[in-house]
Amino acid sequence: MTEPWGPIKVSVIDVERCPAEISGAPDYTALWALVREHGRPRGMIRLPFEHEVLSRGELARTIATLPLGTAQPPLERPSTRGLPAITVVIPSLLARSASLDACLRSLAQLDYPEYEVIVVDNRPAGSPRVELEGARVVCEPRPGISAARNRGLAEADGEIVAFTDDDVLVEPAWLLALGLRFRTHPEEACVTGMILPAELETAAQVGLEEYYGSLGPRSFEPVSHRLRVAPGRRALLRPATVDAFDDAGRLQRSFSLYAAGSFGPGGNMAFRTRTLHALGGFDLALGTGTPARGGEDLAMFARTAWHGHSLGFEPAATVHHHHYGDDDGLRRQIEGYGVGYGALLTALVLEDPRHVGRMLATVPRGVRAMGHGYRSKLDTTQPDPRNRELARLELRGILAGPAAYVRSRFRCAP
Repeated sequence: MTEPWGPIKVSVIDVERCPAEISGAPDYTALWALVREHGRPRGMIRLPFEHEVLSRGELARTIATLPLGTAQPPLERPSTRGLPAITVVIPSLLARSASLDACLRSLAQLDYPEYEVIVVDNRPAGSPRVELEGARVVCEPRPGISAARNRGLAEADGEIVAFTDDDVLVEPAWLLALGLRFRTHPEEACVTGMILPAELETAAQVGLEEYYGSLGPRSFEPVSHRLRVAPGRRALLRPATVDAFDDAGRLQRSFSLYAAGSFGPGGNMAFRTRTLHALGGFDLALGTGTPARGGEDLAMFARTAWHGHSLGFEPAATVHHHHYGDDDGLRRQIEGYGVGYGALLTALVLEDPRHVGRMLATVPRGVRAMGHGYRSKLDTTQPDPRNRELARLELRGILAGPAAYVRSRFRCAP
């Protein structure tokens, strides 16, 4: 980076308990904080540490500039009647023991009446068995996160199965927010939540946030996603557009079905167990641990909408993700995202050729959107050359995705 860089302090501020001050010691350059009111996200603030501390007054003045948003009931534990039992599934190679232990400790603090935690040991057959406090461990020797998630699905007893990763920390109200959403929206087959960084201590961690624009606006309004025109002969050459409606039925935004990341993150997603079984689970040829390297979560979002189901987004269901701390890890991650995206598009077409016409109809809008995004990242006048390198890696990955998926399909064949 050509500009002076320093770590950013990540925090959560509850308006009702705004701290007297937040320290930037020893060397934080800025504060990046999620602001909550009555337990629900209101917005994000970013303030430089011009002095060693930010006072309550400075915080309050910045918080006052955030929009109020639509009125939502406080996120508090109501009567447990009607809340669904939830199974939390965590696929893991057990290589990040400290992160997994921290994840399990955060899950132990959940405020939810009925849930279980399953860790799927995705190491090769013959690996020594392990026991983990606070979780039931099951083994899935087939490589790949999809195989691990499907094993967790097969073992799940809950009406809802929620998925997260072994490098994630969950908020105590995570399952409560998901459970309430499923209870009040019985038409939704899937609910995703918000992912925030657990820390921004290195240039690579900040680089991931800035590359995808995550340090800018995020969505803080709960919405329900529905495919505008269902598959059918009359829709063969119609764009596959998804509409997002708020709880009052007002249209908030629209996006292409093939921009499946707009549904939410794969590291914070939950499904009605029966629906996920009916859809056949995750594609074994997609995801980390396979040549496709990713895309299994986004493909499942697209498939869920394609089959006529609604998908919700609940920002109060918040988790914190530990990003890669080094540049090599960041490069591998971005290239892997590209490969996974190209692979998931291939997977959708092979599963249902009707996607071809819908994709072709979506091309003009998609090319304009992607072109604008990549032009800005590849702009040689921007101060950070990192984004140009990452954009090239991601584009190269997208082009390699179809062949990677075909290789993965052959490898997964019985």
